[in-house]
Amino acid sequence: MVARVTYLPGVVPPAEAAAPPPVDEFAEASGVAELEDAPVVSAVVPKALPTVWWTEEAKEEAVEAPAEAAVAASRRSGRTPVFVEEAEDDEEPMGEGERAAFLENIVVRALARKGLSEWEVSRLLGTNGVEEHELEVFLERYRSNRYIDDYDLAENLVESLHRRKGFGRSQIKAELSARHIQQEIVSAALDALDDDDELKRATELAEKRAPSLARLDAATAERRLTSFLMRKGYPSAIIRTAVSAALSPQTRGVRFR
Repeated sequence: MVARVTYLPGVVPPAEAAAPPPVDEFAEASGVAELEDAPVVSAVVPKALPTVWWTEEAKEEAVEAPAEAAVAASRRSGRTPVFVEEAEDDEEPMGEGERAAFLENIVVRALARKGLSEWEVSRLLGTNGVEEHELEVFLERYRSNRYIDDYDLAENLVESLHRRKGFGRSQIKAELSARHIQQEIVSAALDALDDDDELKRATELAEKRAPSLARLDAATAERRLTSFLMRKGYPSAIIRTAVSAALSPQTRGVRFR
């Protein structure tokens, strides 16, 4: 008769040490038992857990031990576990100097494309997080640096709109008002545009347009040309003179019915 062996505390009997781990019937049936020894990929555990993968119980486990919960969930789903480190909190907000430089860069880049009025710069700053009570501080800085000057802008616009687009006084005024340039600044800029300038430009436009109306009768051609100059913003007296000159038989040899 073989005497029974008694093991000291802490010593594992050979039979128990060699015994295989219990088999998960669900894992064996689903064919994912081999995931037990599958390598674990290190990544980031998403804060928003996939609802298909994570049950409510698994979510609770993940709060206390996210890594272990991910392993358990992967075994249940047959997916290789992926671990992700929680994203760090947002970076600290910019300091005052850094923020000012950031905003100035935005304004300078916008001004490189076209001239902006103070109102347009204010709107640009507002869309980039500047509060209304802060605006004057930034605007004063840009005025000092000559980034913005509504007087210069208005003068340049009057010249450009009149020479390049052929606009008359009223249309130029509407364009500047749409950009929220103060009325006294607009009026001062328009003072540089006299009646002779308007008449000369209106006549040039009318004479250039007249050949395209040659097939029309004189009354229709006059009406079309008048409407064209009105849309450009010229006053009635200048329009009558310009149209008369453009439709004259001596003008560029154009003949109307």
